[in-house]
Amino acid sequence: MEERPALKNHLFVYGTLKRDGSRHWIIEDFPFLGRAKAKGFALYDLGPYPAMVPGVGVVYGEVYEVSEEALQALDWVEGVPVLYRRELIEVVFEDGISLKAWAYIYNGDVKGYPRIESGEWKVRER
Repeated sequence: MEERPALKNHLFVYGTLKRDGSRHWIIEDFPFLGRAKAKGFALYDLGPYPAMVPGVGVVYGEVYEVSEEALQALDWVEGVPVLYRRELIEVVFEDGISLKAWAYIYNGDVKGYPRIESGEWKVRER
């Protein structure tokens, strides 16, 4: 029987890659580790997707364990290095356990976009 390669990459998602997001299908077959939050970040609503940037606040999302190949594909999907950059950040699960996870940080200017004060991006009906 063929073994699945070890998955050692943790990925924090907070927008379209979340379970209710339009791009979740890309990671839906990878293990879901739980809901988590990232402190020291602010979340902005860019319309069809959110932007997480360094700032005062907390962003809520989900953590998955993904393959290196998936990360490479997601870099392309997320527009790395122009639109977003991938950074290793600390996230904290609901039970208080923390770990380092990759997250996509927005590279653009959020001036003029509404801040999501709750830190939780929800898909809007269009």
